[in-house]
Amino acid sequence: RAHSAISECGPGDFDWDQVLAGAKWLHITGITPALSQSAADLSIECVKKAQALGVTVSCDFNFRGKLWKYGKTAPEVMTELVKYVDVGIANEEDCQKSLGVSVDVDVEAGHLDTAKYEALSEKMLDLYPGMSTIAITLRESISASHNGWSACLRDKNGFKLSRRYEITHIVDRVGGGDSFASALIYGLNAYEDRQQSLEFAVAASCLKHSILGDFNRVSVDEVEKLMSGDGSGRVQR
Repeated sequence: RAHSAISECGPGDFDWDQVLAGAKWLHITGITPALSQSAADLSIECVKKAQALGVTVSCDFNFRGKLWKYGKTAPEVMTELVKYVDVGIANEEDCQKSLGVSVDVDVEAGHLDTAKYEALSEKMLDLYPGMSTIAITLRESISASHNGWSACLRDKNGFKLSRRYEITHIVDRVGGGDSFASALIYGLNAYEDRQQSLEFAVAASCLKHSILGDFNRVSVDEVEKLMSGDGSGRVQR
């Protein structure tokens, strides 16, 4: 990503009033501000402007240790950016290494203590009160091809835990997090019930594990069938 266009952009390079005109939602990830100081400054300018315009801001706090090489640590930047985020998306490592928030979470094969994640989600919203919603993915890595997969969500109405999927014979994990984030954004806009929004995101990402490449080639109908309990694996025609 060195010398990519976005890594060399900075504040003032975009007319945010024009870019965000008519927009309802802006999504950003922790990768962009990790690229360079100018990209970090641009990211904060972007989310600050979006919030001022009344645009919902979501952020996947994904931490990439190999990218933070320009003299700032992830928490130094991300704890400022999070002030302008409404919906946060993360896993346990992202909470800890991007935002400095942790609890004693121990993920072991075949066992995951969801009470620890309930505490983690509560701590996230307590420390960052500007954020109304936090979704945290829960992956149990039993082996490279066998994972347990679920997620939790906390908002003003409390804590929600999704159905857990046993994913065997994984084809490709790449894009699993992005498919969760994109499906969560869809779900939060498509369903009144936030439990349904969470279930949609987990089911969509579960299906992504069966697809080669980083793009989730499934339809809303296929995701909703899995949500409703159809785990037969039969192709619907």
